[in-house]
Amino acid sequence: MTMLLICAQWFLYWTAYSFVGWAWETMLSVVLRKRFEDRGMLNGPICPIYGFGALLVLALLHDVRNPVALFLASGVVACTLEYVSSWAIEKLYHVRFWDYTGKPFNINGRVYLNGFLAFGLGAATIVLVVQPRMADIVESWPDIMVGIAAAVLFVATAVDWAITQAGLHSFDSRLARVSEQIKMRKLEQIEAIDTRIDIANEVLARSLSWQQRRLVRIFPRLTSPRDPDVVSRIRRILERRGW
Repeated sequence: MTMLLICAQWFLYWTAYSFVGWAWETMLSVVLRKRFEDRGMLNGPICPIYGFGALLVLALLHDVRNPVALFLASGVVACTLEYVSSWAIEKLYHVRFWDYTGKPFNINGRVYLNGFLAFGLGAATIVLVVQPRMADIVESWPDIMVGIAAAVLFVATAVDWAITQAGLHSFDSRLARVSEQIKMRKLEQIEAIDTRIDIANEVLARSLSWQQRRLVRIFPRLTSPRDPDVVSRIRRILERRGW
């Protein structure tokens, strides 16, 4: 078996497990959020981290046959990959696609206990049950069929990856622009509200007689039980206007 054929087979495995990961994430969204959501980072129906996690477990733990040891080791491998992926994505694109802060036994919000249990069980199932059958199916295909399938899927994934990368690289700058626009809108609204409040307060201050305004000025601790803030607001207006 040539190295090229082996790479083609493993790419098919990666694609299959990435699709299973996408289906799992999408199913969880339907169950928990009661609506369909495309949960993949790419545009196509794959979650690459699941594919990489599966291949990593297969490469490192394929000889482990004790279910408990395989479960624990798979959980460690999968969570390590998830942690590193979360950190790398945040460093590269300045965003977090998942955050488990507040979840039980989380580590910096990047991994947590439920993920360890789910990934450990899933990866152990792949090693002991799924992969032997999948390998039998793929190895039964003619070499040319494996090559063509892998090539088509690779090109489609590469194009999808390139489009996604372009979007992610501009995502942070666009978020920054949107954030700045939101801040500007808030400031404009606050200034408009402050202006209306000042006008209303000035009308209020003008409604007081000269004698009443003088009392406010000369008694700095004067307050009103009806509204403790009203006198201080009037006093500020009087000081600003020089009345």
